[in-house]
Amino acid sequence: MSSTKWLVPAPQKLISFLQFQVGREASGKSLRKALDANLCRVNGRIERFGSTFLERGDVVQLAPSWRSLLSPNLTGFETVYEDEFFKIVNKPAGWVCEPNQALRAFGPKHFLVHRLDKDTTGLLIVAKTIDAKERLIELFEKRKIAKSYFAVVDGIPKEEEGTRKSLLAKKGSFQGQTIWGSGQNGLTAVTHWKRVWRGNQAALLLCSPETGRTHQIRVHLAEMGHPILVDRQYAPSFRCPLFIQRPLLHAARLQFVHPFTENPLDARASLPADFRECLLQLGMTRPQLRQFSGEGLCDEKEIE
Repeated sequence: MSSTKWLVPAPQKLISFLQFQVGREASGKSLRKALDANLCRVNGRIERFGSTFLERGDVVQLAPSWRSLLSPNLTGFETVYEDEFFKIVNKPAGWVCEPNQALRAFGPKHFLVHRLDKDTTGLLIVAKTIDAKERLIELFEKRKIAKSYFAVVDGIPKEEEGTRKSLLAKKGSFQGQTIWGSGQNGLTAVTHWKRVWRGNQAALLLCSPETGRTHQIRVHLAEMGHPILVDRQYAPSFRCPLFIQRPLLHAARLQFVHPFTENPLDARASLPADFRECLLQLGMTRPQLRQFSGEGLCDEKEIE
């Protein structure tokens, strides 16, 4: 999927030019969201201000994922697994894991078992009874649920795999959100990681956190010197000038024994479109991307 490019025919403001090009497809508000998300470039450089004055001959570019800002699907969750006790859904980016949001999305008598960050996609467990919620939380607390995440990180880790272990505690705030970091006082956090693909400026890591601390993977990767791309909460700058909307972290797999039936469960969520687009922009080939389809982590029909 390639980005959209236009040549500016005459001097004008950026927001006016964009509105003319996309027509009725997007409102000015949606286009400003795209600018805020670093999805627009002018002559190859990120431009965030709609008031920027364009000159004749300038080249304006929008990343394909800008369309995801038009009408994000924040209620129609894909169901990966469901029974009388709980369901496992594939959470889209932009959805906040809060009880009121769960009530709107899933209806009454549905309870969040755990949380994912707003921009993180992937597997989320929603219990249908209080008993199911408590049993599932107990499995998380006893580390009996194996979790696998994919992350696109800035730069290339020298080692092929490793483990980060530290004590995580609150360190400050960024735009109203808590910043976490390693220190002497905090809660134990353990993250195993493995490099599964490398490009020229970034890499794809498979992360398996033993613990479930807030922002754990994001903190550990940033402290390795390879933060998740565009995770500005934990990194001020990036070596890889990738044209993407959000930090790419995806909860891809959950493995555990069903707390009621005692049957093994192996739930998997395919990589979202913007994640696949990012990997292709970084140099991953379509045959390489198709390898993920064999593990249920990518829908082969969506790669073409």
